[in-house]
Amino acid sequence: MKTLEKTKEGIINEGLSEESFEGVEVNSENEFTEFDENNNEEAALDDYHEVSNENETILGEDTDSEEPFLGGNSELNENVIENTEDDTLEKIEGYDYSVVDSKENTPQSIEGEGLNAYYGSYGDADLAELMRTESGQKMVQEVVIGKDDRKKINGTTKYPWRAICSLKIKAKDGTSWIGTGFLIGPRTVITAGHVVYMHKHGGWAKSIEVIPGRNGASKPFGSCKTSHFHSVKGWTKSKKRSNDYGAIILPKNCKFGNKVGYFGYANYNFFSLLGLKVNLSGYPGDKPAGTQWWHCRRIKLVTPRTLVYNIDSAGGQSGSPVWKYKNGKRYVVGIHTNGSSLGNSATRITSAVYKNLKNWKNKYK
Repeated sequence: MKTLEKTKEGIINEGLSEESFEGVEVNSENEFTEFDENNNEEAALDDYHEVSNENETILGEDTDSEEPFLGGNSELNENVIENTEDDTLEKIEGYDYSVVDSKENTPQSIEGEGLNAYYGSYGDADLAELMRTESGQKMVQEVVIGKDDRKKINGTTKYPWRAICSLKIKAKDGTSWIGTGFLIGPRTVITAGHVVYMHKHGGWAKSIEVIPGRNGASKPFGSCKTSHFHSVKGWTKSKKRSNDYGAIILPKNCKFGNKVGYFGYANYNFFSLLGLKVNLSGYPGDKPAGTQWWHCRRIKLVTPRTLVYNIDSAGGQSGSPVWKYKNGKRYVVGIHTNGSSLGNSATRITSAVYKNLKNWKNKYK
């Protein structure tokens, strides 16, 4: 299948590229061109320029004390993506996969705007109390589409579940938040932009505690706190939904990826994504605190910068990986950010996002 070519009308030049953590290393540098809604190429490119709080105090940057990761690094470019029907989803015991191909639930009406999939200013206890209220239940209904058939992940010490991280965020203004992230390298955790940079709460987060494979009160791999973050101008300066992604950089003495492994990630074209069966797993606030929940559905809408699906989610899952399983590897194609009963959505890993993820991964090993 041919990739889309850039035209005067502003069609995105979409590369087909993947990166994972094992195999033979192959060069996959991709040029990228992105356009904003007004076809302003220069402005759109500026949206993807990375920004960080590196000049601020970084917590725990001690000497390296971890053993080298045995998996290695690799990248894979594909000119043709073959998506078979049965090999892109994780196999979860007891899950009825026939529902993935059933008719999607479509609401008769919706009031107001879609709920952002991240409840702010609530610690675990307060969030649990909120979810018992009528308003809390209404919020959950907006992002759990149809029957709630999410499955709890009990074996969080197994891959890939252990590479998904529960996040406890302290904003600059002192408020407490929760979120989800996922490892793509030894020290690089990818999440939503509004997890690391909160416009209404002082900008860059004060600190984030990263807990891989958390299971309730259990922290099987421990946790690390950091205040080193990255995002892009499109989010921090313009608060654009299509640029809502960022990175959490772990301290040098906290290379979780070397212990638990990490996800690959991929930039696929429109035709490879539309209808693709994908997984999503994270730490929703409407379930017992610190428990990880998985769900799956097809991608039902692909825009130049976002993916839309009827995968159930709830507040706290912003930053969750949206991935496909392929030949024993996991490739993230989107970063979950928003919830609505019309469809939950993710920031799509375009060639520009792919390049930033790769840079953050390679810079912090």
